Amino acid sequence: MPKNSVKMAFELKTRNDYTKVEAEIGMTVTGNEIPSMTVLGEALELGLQVIQQRVTESYQVPVRV
Repeated sequence: MPKNSVKMAFELKTRNDYTKVEAEIGMTVTGNEIPSMTVLGEALELGLQVIQQRVTESYQVPVRV
């Protein structure tokens, strides 16, 4: 059965420019009719944007009132 994989590694700023995490996100699609690498790459990029946003938000210090 055909198989296609896409993987991206990146560094993500957490609290400031000096605190960062390294991340590696991958996706594997297996099947008789798999999408093109262009489609998979674009989908992975959209997913990465959401992941980066959520991780960055999780490290933000709440505003005190």
